[in-house]
Amino acid sequence: MEVVGLLCLAAAVLAWGFLWVWDSSERMKSQEQAGLLGGGSRSLLVIAHPDDEAMFFAPTVLGLARLRHRVSLLCFSAGNYYNQGEIRKKELLQSCDVLGIPPSSVRIIDNSSHVRQQIGKSGKRFLTEVHKLYIL
Repeated sequence: MEVVGLLCLAAAVLAWGFLWVWDSSERMKSQEQAGLLGGGSRSLLVIAHPDDEAMFFAPTVLGLARLRHRVSLLCFSAGNYYNQGEIRKKELLQSCDVLGIPPSSVRIIDNSSHVRQQIGKSGKRFLTEVHKLYIL
């Protein structure tokens, strides 16, 4: 009888341990889903053209927003190929708004000759200048 009692006690302790671990993992998942993990983090999305944010990066931006990252966007073109730059800028801002990026966190570099000149520099120096000019 003592053996049966010890086996029952061991089974109860193992079941309690299993449920405790399972409950902890469920709480962790719910915190991730609620966006409590990663809160306050900042992310910068760099795109070449307006509409790239929607065509290629929408799932990433929405996932970062769900995790409560503060997302900013830097676009290296106004999309003025057919003289539609102003329309494309407005579309970009509207798209970013839908994705959860506020207009104050969107930067559009409208001078393509300036961008070409900057890209001619070494990568690290170019990124440093972009950081100083557009991010800080």
